[in-house]
Amino acid sequence: MVRTSAAENSGRLGRLWRLTLKELREILRDRRTILTLILMPLLLYPLLSIAFQQFFLSQLNAVDQPVFNLAFRNPSEGRFLVHLLREGGLTFDEPGPNSRPRGTGAVFTGNVDLDPEEGLQVGRADLVIRPLGEPIGDLDPRNDLQLDLELLYREDSAVSREAADLVTEALRKSGERFLDERLKVLQISQRSPPILAQRRSLSTLETPRSKISLAAVIPLILTLMTVTGAVYPAIDLTAGERERGTLEVLMAAPIPRVSLLFGKYVAVLTVALLTAAANLLMMTVTLQASGLGRAVFGAAGFNLATLGSIFALLLLFAAFYAALLLVVTCTARSFKEAQAYLIPLMLLSLAPGTLGLMPGLPLDGLLLVTPLANIVLLGRDLLTNQVTPWAAIAVVGSTALYAAAAIGLASRIFGAESVLYSSSSGWNDLWRRSDRPRRAPSVTAAVVTVAVIFPLFFLLQGVGQFLTGLLPRLQLGGVITMVAFGAIPALVCWFGRVDVRRWYARPRSSESALAWLGALALGLALWVPDHELIVAVARARGVDFAGLLERLTSYAGELRLIPVAWVVALIAVIPAVFEEFFFRGFLWGAIEEHFRSPGERSLATPAAVPPQAGLTAWWVTSLVFGAFHLIMPNPLALERLVATTAMGFVLGWVRRRTGSVLPGTLLHAIHNASATLISYYSSRLSGAGLGQDPTTHLPTLWLIASAVLIGVGLICVGKGTSRNSEIDA
Repeated sequence: MVRTSAAENSGRLGRLWRLTLKELREILRDRRTILTLILMPLLLYPLLSIAFQQFFLSQLNAVDQPVFNLAFRNPSEGRFLVHLLREGGLTFDEPGPNSRPRGTGAVFTGNVDLDPEEGLQVGRADLVIRPLGEPIGDLDPRNDLQLDLELLYREDSAVSREAADLVTEALRKSGERFLDERLKVLQISQRSPPILAQRRSLSTLETPRSKISLAAVIPLILTLMTVTGAVYPAIDLTAGERERGTLEVLMAAPIPRVSLLFGKYVAVLTVALLTAAANLLMMTVTLQASGLGRAVFGAAGFNLATLGSIFALLLLFAAFYAALLLVVTCTARSFKEAQAYLIPLMLLSLAPGTLGLMPGLPLDGLLLVTPLANIVLLGRDLLTNQVTPWAAIAVVGSTALYAAAAIGLASRIFGAESVLYSSSSGWNDLWRRSDRPRRAPSVTAAVVTVAVIFPLFFLLQGVGQFLTGLLPRLQLGGVITMVAFGAIPALVCWFGRVDVRRWYARPRSSESALAWLGALALGLALWVPDHELIVAVARARGVDFAGLLERLTSYAGELRLIPVAWVVALIAVIPAVFEEFFFRGFLWGAIEEHFRSPGERSLATPAAVPPQAGLTAWWVTSLVFGAFHLIMPNPLALERLVATTAMGFVLGWVRRRTGSVLPGTLLHAIHNASATLISYYSSRLSGAGLGQDPTTHLPTLWLIASAVLIGVGLICVGKGTSRNSEIDA
């Protein structure tokens, strides 16, 4: 049996390999592919290097010495104020051709030939300086000085605001210089100013400022070129074969359509990666040969570690975009129609990618899960050594999730009969409701649902920052949980005619009451190892417990102001009910269904769950359960990841033993309620050693009691159920 299964797997892998080689030979034989793959990078990057040198670098040099026009009311005031500003370190030059000095720093010009306010309004002046009273003729330190000045600038002009900042700083320096001289005349030893702070950058290389980040231009160009390399193969291997009539012959062969799609996907991905590698190689050579590497990337230049990181990002992005291109091109009836579909897609891809060109735009919030924009911004941060581990995890995880969802959608469209004929109903097949009831949703539907929920969390969690008070934020969290883990998967189940009642059926066992008792015992006890894991991981990471204790104490104080019924409902009951419905019902059922044969997927066909299906569902749902809690707002997010994933494995074990979501829902709700109520009533429980300091380990007596109760719970669940038990229809 094992040998037969191994032989089947070997034959399946060999067939996939031969299909992939066949698709690669066909696409690499085409001259247009070679043109895109080799000639475009050879021509593009030398031209880009010339553009960078002539345009960007010239603009950067121009920014080194900007010119600001100041307006004064009359010549006498102008001469006095120019002298005052020169004392503060500003450089003035008379306007005119070839009169600008060579050097660095801002250059100012004075103008008294126009009405100051009118000149400021029409843009001929950047700043107006006028004394509030009569100006003094000179700066004599033997006499007291009291001078009030008014600076008029335009709030809607960045140049005007910068001029006002520079003049304000120069006036401060001039005043300090005058005061220092005045104190010397008065024979006072006090220095002016009494406190002086000097800023010193750790960077030894003076890098010019630019309105466009060159480090963001490089990843954008690479991603767009990667997309360009994948476009033609995606069209030719789907719409092109359909137009030539060879797709029908290929799909008539005794080969699963998923295998055919996989071969085409790997071919498109390979060409995209070859294009990315060629572009990355030519970009590296061009940067080194032109000397732009240090100007763009600093003293370290463009090293091998950065090169490898960028290529890994392009690999991830190519995996997502290759699947997305196949989703679009599978529905096209001809080569021209596929091109027409992809033009809007390319334009839509430019919009988020150009966000990375904005200087100072941080990689956080919704941008972490925005396709293309997150890759460009992460590439920019990699090139400038500013990437954070959390941002990298979010970008890689979200892009991988989008790639899996796109592959699932492409497989569903590619398997439709309308793909073979001159019908454009591929998208209609995608949205057509299932004709027959099912035990569980398909893996494709589950992956797409997860891909929709993941960015939705980032979007909706950001709304919480506009709410004041803990209760409104908890209520928003409850609504997010119900929508993400309840409404969306329930809609998918309705669309696929999935019978969700089977997930909530009672196990066929005369001792099933023991399972409920065991779930109750585990729920009452598991908060103890959960707390210990969080504290242990936090100590291992060197978390600042002083600041953390202050935040946790403040949170507990706000929590006690909320009625206990609201607290239990929003923190314990709602998350337990809807998260168990999604993770141990919807997602678990989809993974189990994937391992059934097509003939066993009908509700009319009773079939036991394959052992491999239950084990895979257990592991996958537990890991996804922990990952979703990582993206929730929590000061101990990384610590919660370990504890929540461990809790997910326990909940998965109970689901696997009982064959039902209900005992796990009870366990989950009791666990959440226990941990929350201990914090809620911490002042009353301080005598029992609870709630005194949430950043320290619990007393030994509580650890022993928890271990005993956990043991009882495991025994009860194990005795009260049979592994992979059948459930009532």
